[in-house]
Amino acid sequence: MSETAAIETIRRTTRFMLLFTETVTLMPIFFLLQDRRHWAVFATIAVATVALIAVRVHGTLGRLRGDWVPYPNIRVFGLVGAALAIAALACATGPESSGFCAILVGTTAAEFFVARPLGVATRYVAVVVVMQTAVYGGVLLLVGRGDLIGPFLIGATLMAVALAYSIGLTYRWWEGVLKLEEARRDAAELAATRERLRLAEDLHDILGHALEVVSLKSELAVRLTDPEKSKAEMIEVQRLARSALRDVRALAHGNRPTDFAIELTGARNLLDSAGISCDFDADPAGLSTGERDLFGRVLREAMTNALRHSDPRTCTVSLVVKPDQAVLRIVNDGVAPLRQGDEGSGLAGLTRRVEASGGSFTARNVDPASFEVIASLPR
Repeated sequence: MSETAAIETIRRTTRFMLLFTETVTLMPIFFLLQDRRHWAVFATIAVATVALIAVRVHGTLGRLRGDWVPYPNIRVFGLVGAALAIAALACATGPESSGFCAILVGTTAAEFFVARPLGVATRYVAVVVVMQTAVYGGVLLLVGRGDLIGPFLIGATLMAVALAYSIGLTYRWWEGVLKLEEARRDAAELAATRERLRLAEDLHDILGHALEVVSLKSELAVRLTDPEKSKAEMIEVQRLARSALRDVRALAHGNRPTDFAIELTGARNLLDSAGISCDFDADPAGLSTGERDLFGRVLREAMTNALRHSDPRTCTVSLVVKPDQAVLRIVNDGVAPLRQGDEGSGLAGLTRRVEASGGSFTARNVDPASFEVIASLPR
């Protein structure tokens, strides 16, 4: 069963439970049938009760289908006032109708629990109990049954509070289901956003690096006077373009790995072809699969930034693997002072990736005119 279908099933179940409770509210009317002297009173009470229940059912169905928001206080207190008027009229016919009085008042007071905090709803129910006590006490005194005030009010109060809370718990149960559904939607949207961010960062890594290298190789081919060397560079440009295309396709299918050893070889070849002196002291043999993937991304982005934002003459790559951590450090010279916003999205994406793995990432200008990238991962 899908989650949407499950929510709809719960909605139908909640609707049935609440509607069943409303029909139970009608049953105490039959207590009035015991006294055949008050048919006019009975008819008035029956019509008023059905109308009151119809209003409540309409409101409940509307809340279940639409926005789960509190009923206006004027509506709920109006219904409570109507219920107390009906109950007072019924109470005047005889003590046997006391159950009817309490049930009708309790069900209407339950509407205070719709989308309100439990403490707020409880305070409103307390106000209803005070109103009910005043109405019932006054009616019993008027009909000369003051001797029944104590037991009558105790029973009516317990019944009204019990029904208000039992129906109120159903409302709050449905509210909990709505919150779970909202949390599920938020989680799905967050997952989709994260996936889009991951794809954007991967595309930045692939295309940014590939285009930067292609640009460098193309410029080198243009400057070369030897046709064979120029041709070799353009063949390399072609190979890089096809490799980037394969990486994009692999990314679309979710099976594109990144390996530090491969990126290390590519970086060395790239720096050599650009005439940049490189000093690599990095052995990937001691790295785990996750570390090789993440350090490969860091190295690729560092090489892309070095070619795009500086005019390096030397580049140093060092990897230190310890029992408790692995640290990758990349430094290149030929860097102009870093301006605000020059970091770009690639470094920001790497920061998120490394920190998500429990590590730390630093990218900064260092003297003299150099740029340093340090990625550290715990082990």
